[in-house]
Amino acid sequence: MSQNFSSGSWQGSEGPIFTLGSLRVDLTLLLIGVHTLAMAVAAVFAASGLGEWVNQLAFSAGDLKAGQVWTLFTYPFVHDIRQEGLWFGLEMLMFFWFGREVESAIGRRSFGWLYGALAVLPALVLAGTGPLLGTTVLTGSGTISFAVFLAFCAVHPGAQFFFAGLTARWVGWVLLAIYSLAAFAGRDWPGLLQLWLSSLFAVAWVRRGGMTWPTLSFARGRKKNVKAKGVATKKPGVIPVLEKVDAILDKISKEGIHSLTAAEKKQLEDARARLLQKDRQDR
Repeated sequence: MSQNFSSGSWQGSEGPIFTLGSLRVDLTLLLIGVHTLAMAVAAVFAASGLGEWVNQLAFSAGDLKAGQVWTLFTYPFVHDIRQEGLWFGLEMLMFFWFGREVESAIGRRSFGWLYGALAVLPALVLAGTGPLLGTTVLTGSGTISFAVFLAFCAVHPGAQFFFAGLTARWVGWVLLAIYSLAAFAGRDWPGLLQLWLSSLFAVAWVRRGGMTWPTLSFARGRKKNVKAKGVATKKPGVIPVLEKVDAILDKISKEGIHSLTAAEKKQLEDARARLLQKDRQDR
C-alpha cells in the first residue's frame, strides 16, 4: 500500500479515546483489542472443553425467536483460531490500516454507528430471508472488515497500492468480484447477500459523509437573552472547524481536489462559510 497511508503518518481527526503510555487508542484500535481478547478467550474455552459456551454467542435466525437479541452484537467477536488461523492476524492488520482512515474521515461516532450497523442490519435481513435462502450461522468479523476496506476505497479512491500500481477503487472492485464468485460457486446465497449488503451500505454511508443520531437535550428553562456590558459573547469556535476539515485538506494535498466526494466538498464549503462569517463579526 502507498506510504501516504502508513501507520506513522496518521494523526486522526479527534484524538485518542485514551492513551496507554505512548499508545494512542482510537476506536479502531479499541475494536482490534476487543476482537483479539475475544479470540484468546475462545481459544482457552476450546482447550478447556467449553467451546460450546462461546458458540452461544453466534447468531442464527432462531435466536431472535428465542429472545436472544444480544447475538446480533456478539457474533462478530466469535473467533475460532483453529479455523481462521493466520487470516485473523491479517484481518486485524487490514482493519488497523484502513479502519483508522475511515474513522478519521467520517468521525468516531459515525464510524461506531457504521460498525454496529454492519453487524446488525445484514443479520436481520438474513433472518428475514431465511425461508427463501436457507438459514445460516454468523460468526466472526471478516465481512464487516472487508466492508470497512471498501469504505476506505470510497473515501480514498485514488490511493495507490504497491502491487501493479492499482488504485484503491479498482482493488476494491476486484476483491469484491473475487469474493462474490467464490460465494456464487459455493452456492452460499446467504453469504453472498451479506457481502453485498455490507459493501453497499458501507460505501453509501461514507459517500454521504457518515451519519450520526440526533442528540436530545432537555433545557430546564429558557435563559434570558441578556448581555452584560463589557462582556463579549461567545463566537463560533474556529478550532473545531479546522479539525473537521483537516483530513479533507490532507486528502487534497495527496490526491488532488478532484478526489473529494460530494459530502467532503460540502463539508469544506460549510467550513469556509463559517470562517468568513466569523471574520466579518470580528471586524
